[in-house]
Amino acid sequence: MRLRFAIRTRPTGADRVSDALAPVSERLIEASFDSGEVVIGRHADVAIELPFAAVSGRHARLSRDERGFAVEDLGSTNGTWLAGRRLLPHKSESLAVGETIGIAGVEIVFEGERQEDLFDPALDSTATLARRLVHDIFYACPPAEIPRVVVLDGPERGRELVLAAHGRVFLLGRGANCDLALPDDDISREHAALERSVDGIVVRDLASKNGVEVGGERISGQCRLRDGEIIRIGETELRVSDPEDRYLRRMEEAVGEVEAGVASQGPRSPQRPSPMPWVAAIIATTVLLLVLGLVLALVFGALN
Repeated sequence: MRLRFAIRTRPTGADRVSDALAPVSERLIEASFDSGEVVIGRHADVAIELPFAAVSGRHARLSRDERGFAVEDLGSTNGTWLAGRRLLPHKSESLAVGETIGIAGVEIVFEGERQEDLFDPALDSTATLARRLVHDIFYACPPAEIPRVVVLDGPERGRELVLAAHGRVFLLGRGANCDLALPDDDISREHAALERSVDGIVVRDLASKNGVEVGGERISGQCRLRDGEIIRIGETELRVSDPEDRYLRRMEEAVGEVEAGVASQGPRSPQRPSPMPWVAAIIATTVLLLVLGLVLALVFGALN
């Protein structure tokens, strides 16, 4: 069985990348329900990954009981909302088709079971959802947040190529028609191509004489590029700057650090109650009795 959801992102606060952000378009996904649950969170191995700082690693989950589908907050830091109210942690509540779950500025509309096996081109894969949500956030950002490649070493050191357009092929080579023309004798006229999509940046070797290296290894065909990666063509080195990939990696590292911190603490053993409150109570009682005895002695002395 597969369940369908509509994901609408409206990042705010720490998750806002730019004050100029406009509402992003809705993304449709389907998640497998074969295990009997759909977990939502920031962790990479959950069914619906939301790469935002305000989302917990395992934030909430959908399950099914005799009444139908239900949603439960898994003790998240910032809470899970249903119909405008915050859910109590670890308490399942009924979820109807069409209802919206709110998690850290993200709206998740539950659309129920898939009714047919027809392919829907509007659907996104859950495996690429996090990358595409981040892409949506950065889409309206200023030029400083647009992916680019910078020449680190070679004849054109310091030059950069901004990959502003989606789906367009950017040519690297010695030819004057290239988007980044490099006067390097070891580079072919059309040596390599870069292309940016919602899934990231790829580089392709255009059957060049001396090939393309990524991270010190020669590639065959095309290669997906990560932020900070080094491309070498001829005697020229270029560094990839991809803010979207960088953001995702920071989110993954943050989840890893939190999990490592919890693991290092280990299981907590029951603590014995401190004896100090009892000691203090005994001392206070003794003092009170002494004071009372002194007062009575003075009163009886005055009467005599």
